[in-house]
Amino acid sequence: MAVYADAVTLPWSERLRSRVGALHLSVPEVQSLAAIAIGLVGDPGVTSVTVKVGSWQPPKGWIGAPRLAGLSAWSVSRRRGGALVRLRVIEPADPAILVAAVMRILRPTHLDAGPLMTICPELPTSAASLAAAMTDALSPEEKPNRHLRRTDVLVAPKTLVPAPEPSTRARVLVITERGWEIDGAAFDIVVDPAVHRPIGRRSMASGHVATASVNGDCLVIETPGGEVRTHSDLTMADIHRLGLVSGVRSGDPLTVRWRAQLEAAGVVVVTGPAGDHLPEPGDDLAWQLASVRARRHALRNYCPAAALDAWPTVSVVLVTHRDRFLSHALSQISRLEYPSLQVVIGLHGVDLDDGRITGFLERAGLGASGRTAVVVHRIDHDVPFGRAMQETCDRADGLLITKVDDDDYYAPEHVWDLVLARMYSGAQLVGKALDWIHVEAADTTAFRPTYPAESYASFVAGGTMLISRADLLAAGGWRPVPKSIDRALIEQVKRVGGLVYRTHGLGYVYVRHGDAHTAIVSDDHFLTDNVQQWPGLISHEAFGTVST
Repeated sequence: MAVYADAVTLPWSERLRSRVGALHLSVPEVQSLAAIAIGLVGDPGVTSVTVKVGSWQPPKGWIGAPRLAGLSAWSVSRRRGGALVRLRVIEPADPAILVAAVMRILRPTHLDAGPLMTICPELPTSAASLAAAMTDALSPEEKPNRHLRRTDVLVAPKTLVPAPEPSTRARVLVITERGWEIDGAAFDIVVDPAVHRPIGRRSMASGHVATASVNGDCLVIETPGGEVRTHSDLTMADIHRLGLVSGVRSGDPLTVRWRAQLEAAGVVVVTGPAGDHLPEPGDDLAWQLASVRARRHALRNYCPAAALDAWPTVSVVLVTHRDRFLSHALSQISRLEYPSLQVVIGLHGVDLDDGRITGFLERAGLGASGRTAVVVHRIDHDVPFGRAMQETCDRADGLLITKVDDDDYYAPEHVWDLVLARMYSGAQLVGKALDWIHVEAADTTAFRPTYPAESYASFVAGGTMLISRADLLAAGGWRPVPKSIDRALIEQVKRVGGLVYRTHGLGYVYVRHGDAHTAIVSDDHFLTDNVQQWPGLISHEAFGTVST
């Protein structure tokens, strides 16, 4: 047996052994495989990989798939709180590709939101956040230019950057220990969304503020779950220990890396002068505002998608049978901020001529004279609501589809919240927590965080659901039923092995009008078990409810 000492440097807790054609790994957690995979690129091909993981806690009942060509067999089994994975291929393959496949088995991830990549050898560990998406690697014998003809992005160290080829559409992403660079633009990519994420971050803050300090090159944070100490990246275990911490105060400046990783996990960070302040204890809205804003910024600017410009296109789908709400719905949609957005409107038995529809769109700043493309589809009133929704989604061009309801309120960042949640959860269907409800009959807005936010779940707010076109097709589409279409789709996604994820509820207000509704729940239901109530419709920019 030979130890791959030259391929990758491993901590004492990790083991890597090789025989001819076989690789054996033992690691404490799935996260450890990322750096190992990057370090193995270009090593001699193998036909089998066996991986022991000490701690493995996937979403309940979930096991992924390798998504790899040439497989002859693979298996995964639970072992004392961990996992044992065996994977075999027909022909020898780069060991990094097989380890990446093991990561996809053990950790939810999405491969459809980014470009096709070829990974070069000799990359630093700062490229580890790309490991799970790896399906193609450059062997030492191949020239980088050869791969430029079959890939969107060649990921290379400074020493292997190829000469430009005018005939290729591929881009070159250069990764060094100091940062990422693509098309001449530099990026600090320090957040791995599969690790640095707010899963478990509830709507009601604990209010616990931890103290952080920097001793030389070491970050130390005292938390209720134990001390967090790191010289490099925060680990998944560190993020777990920070779950009971709402904020971190440090008298020392934090590096971009540490601050971004803390904020991506939902921790509010304050450094420097005593004049900087955190929200008051017990002010759940203020804490959630600070946390959500921080995580949005960190995840949008410091994760790989920021450098690769890999944000998926989104179609916002509205199906309505109530023309009196059309102006309100279009006004809400027009305020949504996202780089690539399409609007698809299904008029379900709504009798409005084309001129009036055009007028609604123009007043909202949508359509031909606006910044967002719009498709309008007319549906007969006797078509079941679920079928009407599917017909409308069939006309969507976006990679992702998100449903909006005609009477609810949406903040400008709403679509971003769903896209980010899909990225870091790996779920097939995501939606928001039903935390904020305006009951029109009582003229009251209730804060009712009954269902835990930032968790894998079996319920999300129906007016916030987001799913890819591919996953919607795999689930059989919207069920052709007259009501409860949201519940029907959730159940079908879970039935075919998909995950459902509930992110935070900020930026969405569910409205109850007291008239005929597709959900069978009384208004009084939403006025019980409230944490707090506001008279009227809560007016706040975080919900898109500020009067204009």
